[in-house]
Amino acid sequence: MSSAPALLIGKRQHWRVAEPTDPSPLSPLPAVIAHLLRRRGIHDVDEARDFLNVSDSLFEDPDTLPDIERAAGRLASARRDGETVAVYGDFDADGVTGTALLVKALRRYGLRTLHYIPHRVSEGHGLNRGAIATLHERGASLIVTVDCGVTNAEETAYAGSLGVDVIITDHHLATAALPRSVAIINPRAPHSTYGFDHLTGVGMTLKLAQAVLRPEFGEEWRTGLMELAAIGTITDMAPLFGENRYIVHHGIRDLQRTGSVGLRALLDVARVTPEYANVETLGFAIGPRINAAGRLDHADTALDLLLTDDEARAAELVRQLDDYNTQRRALTDETLERARALVPAQVPPLILVGEPDFNPGVVGLVAGRLAEEFGAPTAVYAMDGEQVMASCRSAPSFHWADALAQCEGLLFQFGGHAQAAGFRCSMDALPELQERLVSIAAERVGAVLSMREGVVDAEAQPHELMGPAFQSLRRMEPFGIGNPAPVFLARGVEVLRASEMGAEGKHFRLNVRSGGAVWEAVAFNQQWESGVGQADLVYTLDVDHWNGEERLRMTLRDYAPSGRPRLAL
Repeated sequence: MSSAPALLIGKRQHWRVAEPTDPSPLSPLPAVIAHLLRRRGIHDVDEARDFLNVSDSLFEDPDTLPDIERAAGRLASARRDGETVAVYGDFDADGVTGTALLVKALRRYGLRTLHYIPHRVSEGHGLNRGAIATLHERGASLIVTVDCGVTNAEETAYAGSLGVDVIITDHHLATAALPRSVAIINPRAPHSTYGFDHLTGVGMTLKLAQAVLRPEFGEEWRTGLMELAAIGTITDMAPLFGENRYIVHHGIRDLQRTGSVGLRALLDVARVTPEYANVETLGFAIGPRINAAGRLDHADTALDLLLTDDEARAAELVRQLDDYNTQRRALTDETLERARALVPAQVPPLILVGEPDFNPGVVGLVAGRLAEEFGAPTAVYAMDGEQVMASCRSAPSFHWADALAQCEGLLFQFGGHAQAAGFRCSMDALPELQERLVSIAAERVGAVLSMREGVVDAEAQPHELMGPAFQSLRRMEPFGIGNPAPVFLARGVEVLRASEMGAEGKHFRLNVRSGGAVWEAVAFNQQWESGVGQADLVYTLDVDHWNGEERLRMTLRDYAPSGRPRLAL
């Protein structure tokens, strides 16, 4: 492992090698693993043990959440008195999985339940009076929110006027007076002393389910619930450290042997063998199909699939989701091409683009693609009547929720967190809003963006990562936001063979030699420069499953022909 930071000029971007760290506090771990853990904020052996073993200590005590006892007590009285409880969720995958999880948990608890998810365009995010009135008419005397509610003071008051109590579970920041409700369960509440404040909406419902069910069901309380929490946590782009790491680790294990009819149907249509399910499976195969329903029609299709026990019904619903997902991909590609053309040639520190006829269901996906491509925080908008409706996605060092809070006076509505957010405003307010957001971003990422710079964790040839180092690398999973897959740089690798992959040749495959062994390397959405015999490779080390077997391979993030100039830092 090299200790000389340098800037590699790759085909796609510039790459900076991270400064070396002192591995001695984490001995006897392999030096490269100690370095990776130090870069993730782990500084002693006990922290490293908890992280690598995904210790139970990462799973916080739900009783320390604000108002959790009041919520559990109200649900107990609802069961005793035979009340009907409505679970009110959100239309994205976090809200849908959270709604399904809480419905399952409350039914297991013995409650009569209803569920409601608003329509993305006609109703929007959060509680609304029409839905509350409908649930009241259907007999609900208690509403439990999922992934929403903390900013709905007026709507909560309206529910109270009808005699309907409200329990709020949410993970978003409150921006005004807190709603008057039975309980507000939110780790980010001003008075919260909870040990982890990065839970998602589905994570909050998991903790409520734990508090309600564990006294009667013991450790069986989590059966069929943890896998839903893992899906919502990953698709909501939550950081995968602390309690989220525990939820995703155990949720994936449960998904690999799931008894859920709906989830097995989803895995089947996505052509995923259950025992090989992983973060990539959830993020790129399962999550998008759950999200697709709410993007193009109504999220009830996805919710019904997660709740059904009927295989024929599951087959029908999963076909609908797969069709939605196919349409979503085509619409996203079309919208991305149009949105990319609106980005200035000199990329500003924050991108805000849109067109009135963009589909509101895909602007978040397009914003994410542009943020990744240009390395800038991005908002993409569509129009809902006379209002601008935007979805925002983040780049490093920029917090969307904080930025929007600084522009509150220009907005009708906003919410979200660091990586993803959304807002509504008038078209007249858009120029001033853009100016303010660009100014806020400029303070954090510079006045004008140059070519994107990535960070290599360490220089290491692939053969140097075998043995104990590789076993420890596997224990660092699951990878994701907050715990990204380690990125390595191998210099002067001998290229034995290069070939195109994919129907249109958009990808390539290499056979390379390192340490006397031949390795397979694959690269997606990249082109290989013909005639290159030696290359510097920026890569992650991955396990691929093929025909029931595990194969180790390098996945290339970038490359440069060896011997090209490089810049010392």
